[in-house]
Amino acid sequence: MTFNEVRVIDDTEDYFTYIAEITKSNEQEDAFYVLDVGDVVEQHRKWLSTIPRVEPHFAIKCNPNGTVIKTLAALNAGFDCASKEEISQVLSAGVSGDRIIFANTMKQNSHIKYARMVGVNNLTVDSEEELYKMKNLFPEANIIIRFRCDAAVSGIELGPKSGCDPIIEAPQLVKKTRELGLNLHGFSFHVGSDCGEPMAYGRGIGIAQNLFKYAESHGFQNVKLLDIGGGFPGGDKSIDEIAKIINEALEGVDPSIRVISEPGRYYVASAFTLASLVFGKKTVTEEGKIRNMYWINDGNFGSFIDHLLAIKTYSPIALNKPVCEKKYLSTIWGPTLDPYDCVIRDHWFPELEIGDWLVWPNMGAYTLSLAGTFNGILPPAVFPFIKREALKSLDLEQKMHPKIKSLFGTEENHWDQQSKSTSVTIIQ
Repeated sequence: MTFNEVRVIDDTEDYFTYIAEITKSNEQEDAFYVLDVGDVVEQHRKWLSTIPRVEPHFAIKCNPNGTVIKTLAALNAGFDCASKEEISQVLSAGVSGDRIIFANTMKQNSHIKYARMVGVNNLTVDSEEELYKMKNLFPEANIIIRFRCDAAVSGIELGPKSGCDPIIEAPQLVKKTRELGLNLHGFSFHVGSDCGEPMAYGRGIGIAQNLFKYAESHGFQNVKLLDIGGGFPGGDKSIDEIAKIINEALEGVDPSIRVISEPGRYYVASAFTLASLVFGKKTVTEEGKIRNMYWINDGNFGSFIDHLLAIKTYSPIALNKPVCEKKYLSTIWGPTLDPYDCVIRDHWFPELEIGDWLVWPNMGAYTLSLAGTFNGILPPAVFPFIKREALKSLDLEQKMHPKIKSLFGTEENHWDQQSKSTSVTIIQ
């Protein structure tokens, strides 16, 4: 079983059965992810039917997994990149520069030069200083001015770092762009990560409407892009309410304006499931109460950094049913020596044993992309899979997605061959 293959599993199986199979093979001991490629594809289908006017540009920073990138590339999605390396990774998947937005508002000079060299022309700015960089390094770039539009509720507020004031600073940047002879191509905003206030998107689109008019009054006739950013929820959360507000707000936007977005967790949160091994156990008595302490082989300096930053809490599922259902006060530690590497504290669990596996669903967003190598603990490997029916439905969609076969083979009798196989190559 290699990392560059997508395993085809039966429709009656799920990620639990696939995880169980992996744990029993090759004396598996390291933590690992399973990736449901079909889940990523289904999220893309939902997006196209729910918010049809908005072209999704997957935010690489959320999860740079190569299988995800190649899958979305084949589905003709766009990409939101924040650095030279992210751009390079997307280009290597066969994506052209016009499907990429370089959305980091502060860019290193070498990264700007690289974007120019490879044909990534859409670059986001939020300051005069960045405009001067464009003038000196990439004068023909398509300038996209990012203004601030914070949701009242979000997982992480992005406005304090990125985005200019929409009332005073954004108009000033429009005038400065004109003064420098640069090409103003559009406007963008980001309501914040994991948005909890859908109306924020409507506010942002309304602000952009006014800025389009302001730009036109200052002689710009080709401002044709609106980027409504990211913040779309993933996992078991629906985007229907957000989609309704966006669709209604866009009814008043000139149809000649191209509308894009930067979803990240929406695409990958539910597609990735983590499996971690209990490799250590200690039972202590505290004030007359028994506490079970467990050590697993992934932690806060790996996949669980959101817990370290007090952004998210997690709850695992035991891969195998515990021998006894009686619960004990428990703590789960990560594998490093650091005392901050505590994944779960003061939780009631049935007793676990060394060698048990814990399963953590909805782990695709800002986990692998933020994992480090502290104490020499490497990030988990990823084992992609797809169900047979999902693969077959992709085969039937060739007219809609002509590049799908490049992922799973090009033979005319592809499906017949695949039905006899156990895996298909996705990353060459």
